Amino acid sequence: MDTPDLRTADKKLLADALQDARDYTISLLDDWACWPADIPPDPRHVPCMDIINPPLWELGHVAWFMEYWCQRHRGETAAPLPSRLAGADRCFDSRHVAHDSRWQLDLPGWSATRQYLQDTLATALESLHTLPATDAALYFHRLALFHEDMHGEAFHYTRQTLGWPAPDVLADLPAAADIALDGGEFLMGSAPSAKGFVFDNEKWAHPQRIAGFAIAATPTRNSDYLAFVEADGYRRPQWWSQGGQAWLAATGQTMPRYWRRNQGNWQQRRFAQWVDLAPEQAVIHLTAHEAEAWCNWAGRRLPSEAEWECAARHAGRFDWGTQVWEWTASPFAPYPGFSPDPYAEYSAPFFHTHRSVRGGSFATRPRMRNPRYRNYYEPQRDDILVGFRSCPLA
Repeated sequence: MDTPDLRTADKKLLADALQDARDYTISLLDDWACWPADIPPDPRHVPCMDIINPPLWELGHVAWFMEYWCQRHRGETAAPLPSRLAGADRCFDSRHVAHDSRWQLDLPGWSATRQYLQDTLATALESLHTLPATDAALYFHRLALFHEDMHGEAFHYTRQTLGWPAPDVLADLPAAADIALDGGEFLMGSAPSAKGFVFDNEKWAHPQRIAGFAIAATPTRNSDYLAFVEADGYRRPQWWSQGGQAWLAATGQTMPRYWRRNQGNWQQRRFAQWVDLAPEQAVIHLTAHEAEAWCNWAGRRLPSEAEWECAARHAGRFDWGTQVWEWTASPFAPYPGFSPDPYAEYSAPFFHTHRSVRGGSFATRPRMRNPRYRNYYEPQRDDILVGFRSCPLA
């Protein structure tokens, strides 16, 4: 149930994975519902911030999403069936519930939300049992699984932002030797003939021609980025793009968000604790602006999204998907002939305003990882588990 790619999971494996994801979600609820009030920040009263959701709202949204798409959705021309929880659409439909309003809603309590999570999983598993074993029939159950896994990772972002305890499993990386790849044409994206689940922003495979290039075998390490910080890189505008300079002016940062100098030693905050900076670990919690500035200083560049996918699919020594997400140089944009899937709000609202991010992090479930998978964030985000790798200039 946590194989590297569950897109083609059969009904038995899919049911096990849905149960596994929901067990994890409910474990978070049980932990947070009993959080001691004298240990801040209290999960029941988190500050209103653009980059997080109220935990109780997000837990309810996960249950609502599964119920809506696996039981209630009946197509574009038919009204959805009613929810088993009164007021669920008013509370948990992220398409229509404005972000800041989520702190003001009269949400169901922790016990009612827990029951909603249990009930919606039970009905999803019941309906799964009756479905044909076809990709089309299993589409929404696979979508609900991956959606829940995305929120499972997003809870790590909340924990880091608010300084809650959480596991930290980053490992050391070797020095980032470059891999050379020949240029040419490859099919980028997912093919219509591909079996299993496909996200709409991967549709469809199309010829992509790239010139020969080289790319680092691993993401950039803390030691590499520290050299830029100690060279006073944050105060030298020649390394920063126009957007990067605006970000610096707005934030006043002189180092990565979660770094500090303490009695002569460099440290980084990993969730609730400040620890010594680990030189060989992947640098993490950087904006795209910071990644680009380092590249300019180092005489390198970020890979394009096409180069990253080509390397992930065809380079034998390309280490990806287990450490940090990776910024690319490419804006998040539709592929030729794109059309949204029934969950139309998944990709289309974010085209041309977000940056393409590839790979996966230590908090990404292995079943989510796929070299064609496209993640996306606004370039100023540094709360996510994101770093970068680089390419030498031609």
